Amino acid sequence: MGTDKQPEQPVYESAAAMSFELHSAAHLLRRNFDRLAKAHGLSRSRWQVLWHLAREQGQKQAELAERMDVAPISLARQLDKLQEEGLVERRQDPADRRCFRIYLTEAAKPALEVLRGLAKETRARALEGFSLAEVEQLQGLLGRLRENLA
Repeated sequence: MGTDKQPEQPVYESAAAMSFELHSAAHLLRRNFDRLAKAHGLSRSRWQVLWHLAREQGQKQAELAERMDVAPISLARQLDKLQEEGLVERRQDPADRRCFRIYLTEAAKPALEVLRGLAKETRARALEGFSLAEVEQLQGLLGRLRENLA
């Protein structure tokens, strides 16, 4: 007995439009967050360093540069500025005296609170009109996409 069902189109045929939308959405998220952060004197490079350190303190400078996908020299300059402002500190790695580990200071807490508030505001705007189920589905799908690419 035959079936009238047509074979499914490969998923990747609609991937070009999806890729564009994903790239565009990520760009707009960053731009909206950057605009809000700039009003508080926080450039993208500054807030990214603080954000990454808030997620995991004590990273080696080279590890942090790799995670942020920036040149080590660019990160070093940014860390110099943040250290001058008292927001981060470099501590010598006890296992490798050639390396420094980076930590946030107490003075960074107010900036992090501002960043968290701005992130919440940006997400709320981006997800306006989404149900909790839709947000969870989107998060799951993006997680799978990231896993496929990692």
